[in-house]
Amino acid sequence: MTTRLSAFRSVALGTISVIGALALWEIVGLAGVSSALPPFHEVALALVDLLTSDAFQESVWFTLTAIAIAFPLTVAAGLILGSLMGLIRLLRWMFDPYMTLALSVPLVAIIPILINLFGFGRVTIIAVIVVYTLPVVVVNTVAGFDSVDPDQVAMARSFGASRLLLLRRVLLPTAAPLAASGVRLAAGRAIKGAIVGEQIVGLVGMGGLIQRFGGAFAVEDLYAAIVFVGILGIVVVNLLTRLERRVPA
Repeated sequence: MTTRLSAFRSVALGTISVIGALALWEIVGLAGVSSALPPFHEVALALVDLLTSDAFQESVWFTLTAIAIAFPLTVAAGLILGSLMGLIRLLRWMFDPYMTLALSVPLVAIIPILINLFGFGRVTIIAVIVVYTLPVVVVNTVAGFDSVDPDQVAMARSFGASRLLLLRRVLLPTAAPLAASGVRLAAGRAIKGAIVGEQIVGLVGMGGLIQRFGGAFAVEDLYAAIVFVGILGIVVVNLLTRLERRVPA
């Protein structure tokens, strides 16, 4: 009962917060503070029009296809590499500098290199998503293994636990929450990476659409596209959170 009440309270407070923000947006827009900030109802109408547009649907499909290909592969590779780095110190020494470098270098600095490697097209967008999301999964997974209590490991070994049993019963369950957080962060970065990559690679997909709206000063359409991307991100992260809760520890 307490859990349900807490969940209801969280949803209610979140809903109230969103409604309040949209109301404030509408008021500021109607006040005409800036031509760059139209009222929310105009943005909502623009979003409805966009959803029925063939060009918008094709752009969304292009972006989602790239994410659907790149994200599962990146998560699988990140979890495996992160687990190996968490278990084998030599691998951590080998790959840690590259993970730090990938997290530190701006995405726009990496994209020209990927364009030279893969050309202009969907393959480059997929590569951008992989490069931008993989380090987050790896680093969080390694941090999960670092969070394991040494006393628990020592206790398991004192009872004669094999390496496989130690991995299954102690290491993986402890590392799983942080690894799952890395996956959720990676989901948001996958969407962001796809959008930025599309804007630079060739004005394709949702990124290209947003870039064209901005260049044409189509403010309502621009905000509508951004709102759509934001909603997409919220839905994806919430789905991952629900999936995480359903997976038994």
